[in-house]
Amino acid sequence: MAEKKRRDSNGILLTKGERQLNNGLYRYRYTDSQGEQHDVYSWTLRPQDKVPEGRKPGISLREQEEQIRKDIDKGIRVWQAGITLNQVIEEYFGAQRPYWSDCTRNNYFCAYKNHIKSTKLGKRKISKLTQDDIVDFYSSLVHDKKDPLSIASISQIDKIIGPALKKAVAKRLILSNPADGAYGELKKKNHNKPSQRHALDQEQLDKLLEFIAEDSPQYFPLFYFLSWTGCRIGEAAALTWLDVDFENEIIHIRRNMQYQPDENGKCKHKLKAPKTSAGCRDIPMLAEIKDLLKEMRSAQKVVPLKTLDEISVDNKELFVFRSSCGGLLMTNTVNSGLSRIVRRYNQQHTEEEALPNISCHIFRHCFCCWLCENMQGQNTMDDVKTIQQIMGHANAQVTMDIYSETRKTNQAAKHEALKKVSQDR
Repeated sequence: MAEKKRRDSNGILLTKGERQLNNGLYRYRYTDSQGEQHDVYSWTLRPQDKVPEGRKPGISLREQEEQIRKDIDKGIRVWQAGITLNQVIEEYFGAQRPYWSDCTRNNYFCAYKNHIKSTKLGKRKISKLTQDDIVDFYSSLVHDKKDPLSIASISQIDKIIGPALKKAVAKRLILSNPADGAYGELKKKNHNKPSQRHALDQEQLDKLLEFIAEDSPQYFPLFYFLSWTGCRIGEAAALTWLDVDFENEIIHIRRNMQYQPDENGKCKHKLKAPKTSAGCRDIPMLAEIKDLLKEMRSAQKVVPLKTLDEISVDNKELFVFRSSCGGLLMTNTVNSGLSRIVRRYNQQHTEEEALPNISCHIFRHCFCCWLCENMQGQNTMDDVKTIQQIMGHANAQVTMDIYSETRKTNQAAKHEALKKVSQDR
């Protein structure tokens, strides 16, 4: 017996797999290569059909059918393309976990949790994503009025979204990677906002530290210390009184503080060795830093320990810098605090005096520039090597390429010095 032909409520003939439900909604059912059935729905059968009153417009059923057939012909597993960006990112994290260091994994996880997971983009199906969607998302983070990110910070987010979608392409969930070129497009649109981190000049730094002393005195010792030692925030958070040698005026950097999830997903403080052997170093203790640390030491209760082996995150009283409630520092919390301080600073200063969005790393950058400008040795290469060792760079090229820019306030003096050398020849 021939199969009875079905028609919809308008008398239109329905093809194989098509059906109109009792509420008027159209359904198309197809079978994947594994024999499993999948459904797609629409309130209209054809593109020219009118959407029922009170129903949300969308792609017609037959347009969806055509796209499904095209994708299947190209080898795309369309029945799995309904997964979200969050899902592919979390799958990517799981695959990369054995290859990432604890620090790298924690940094990527925090960036995902803080900037992607709860957004519309994160919850969107990967089959619906376009490059424009991702560029617009990056732009929204850069221009966020409450907590704007720098172009450079977007790079880390792009290193999450891009590779995650690349794996989705490899699994034939989508035909192409919509994140390809998105970061480059963002930089084109924001060409007047350089992604390179520039140090504050000395006047800017002095004004900012003076403002911090009045606005947020609880942060002043830490930011002043970072400004005149070049320490990374994680190194300062891990600094103990056993690392402070007042007699020889040396600060020993031996470890880094991290705040990351354990096996159960609960975040905890952990002490880690620096990434490279160059990270273990001795920093000269400038007179102002010595006075600051002595004042802090006298105000704190310090638990006496005999050896460095006894240092643990449980010995909170042993750490030089702690939160206002006596706990250990968290990098993200400190950077958020600095962002709030800078916003208040800019509200009280003119547009010309306003500071860019900065992180704690800017203090390290300022210190390295100060070293480059004031090192007065007899041999330039010796000076570079000395600065490299103080900063804890694995090689001198990092020092020269990233940090040793000549600040505007020092350019004129450098030019005059060169003229003098030329005249004396």
